Amino acid sequence: MSDDPELKQYTARIGTVLRGKWRIDSLIGVGGMAAVYEATHRIGRRCAIKILHPEIAVSKEHRARFEQEALAVNQLGHPAAVNVLDVDTSEDGSPFLVMELLDGESLGKRAHRSGGIEERELLRIVSTVLEVLDVAHGLGIVHRDIKPDNLFLTSSGGVKVLDFGIARMKQGGSVRTRVGSMLGTIPYMSPEQIAGREIDGRADVFAVGATMFRILAKRHVHEGSTESELLIKMATQPAPALRTVAPSVSPEVCAIVDRALASDLSRRYPTARAMREDVERVLGVKATPHAPVPVSIRADASTGISVDGPTMAAPAPDQAMQAPMVTPAPDQAMQAPMATPVQPQSAATSAAGSNSRVLMVAVIGSFVLAVCLAAVFFVVRSRDSAEDTRESADDDTSGEDKASGSSRTTANTNTPSSTAGSSSTRRPAPNGKYRLLLKDGKYPFCVTSKLKNAYPVRTNDEGVKVCSGTPEGPIPVDGLKAYHPSEFQWE
Repeated sequence: MSDDPELKQYTARIGTVLRGKWRIDSLIGVGGMAAVYEATHRIGRRCAIKILHPEIAVSKEHRARFEQEALAVNQLGHPAAVNVLDVDTSEDGSPFLVMELLDGESLGKRAHRSGGIEERELLRIVSTVLEVLDVAHGLGIVHRDIKPDNLFLTSSGGVKVLDFGIARMKQGGSVRTRVGSMLGTIPYMSPEQIAGREIDGRADVFAVGATMFRILAKRHVHEGSTESELLIKMATQPAPALRTVAPSVSPEVCAIVDRALASDLSRRYPTARAMREDVERVLGVKATPHAPVPVSIRADASTGISVDGPTMAAPAPDQAMQAPMVTPAPDQAMQAPMATPVQPQSAATSAAGSNSRVLMVAVIGSFVLAVCLAAVFFVVRSRDSAEDTRESADDDTSGEDKASGSSRTTANTNTPSSTAGSSSTRRPAPNGKYRLLLKDGKYPFCVTSKLKNAYPVRTNDEGVKVCSGTPEGPIPVDGLKAYHPSEFQWE
């Protein structure tokens, strides 16, 4: 390693002083974007300094992403997020961050060193991570790169969430990325993140589930021999049930992981807080489970309502209060006790019947409302399904017609797609190089032979669906054949 020219470049900084105050003492590690050093301030304070690589620093987008880490953490203000103390630029023009120096190791390193993480310890770690994410999401910050290496376990038993450098922020300081660009680590990315769609905090929830899956099952959610194969699996295949690959994990923890990894957003935990509630419940901490609790209505509900009101019942003989005996004065006559009026039985019965009728009307009204809402839901669902089916059929018919050169394609030259495609940005597809990977009636990817490469399908500014990111530029999907497993390789 000492002969590695890149490593020599990073170790050459050791002993130098940044901005006349930070002395570089040793190299902690090197990542894809930056190198991290242990340093000492001139007043004796030890810290960690993260310096962006020079070849990365030339990109304005990368510099902005690097500097936004300080902005995101500063807005967060959570003790479990690593503290950024300063932002500056070195004498050679490389941006750097000054951060608190942590003593410990990453979750990934701990799991590798010890052969795994005990289930309850993992839940405790995840609970803290979800607490940080809950705060971040409330501020409009999505981390986008939760993984074992970005979760740090301190020697004092604490947890720190690292690397908000690619966080998406709704407010000032957010980084604008190209349409379709992916930021994150593929094995931990949600399907919607891989497809380049708009994401929210549920993408981080998925990443937490993928992290738990990796630690408990000792494998990733999906695995592939190439990055393209992994990309396609993550985008198109559901996560396997954790119990099928890690049968020793408790059913409660499997249920949490499986829900966090749901591809369908409506089945995934809606928030980090909801997932944390279930984690805390399994840990035994008093918390409300996120799963809805069915409401049961007693058949004798009306009899449980008191209609006695202010009337008084006679006390039992052994509980009656004894009034003190008073001897009247000789010149005072004994007064007969005043009778207490009692509500007639008919009035009580009438009140009970009235309350029963009100309760019955409320129950019937709720039932009718529920039936109406269910009917509306199924009508909308059926209409959406019909539209999706028509869209899928249109896509398939269009692809087949265009591939066979039928006259139908020629007759439709005035459609919006064809008109937009005639502009200068439209490029002809290289003959036979790309095919469309079909998933649920849609084409999320263009793939090459043997699935060596996969490019997401996007809609450009002119409304044309294209293969995005190919070496030839955006390629219109019109005319491309559909990919079939039997055609794994083609010329």
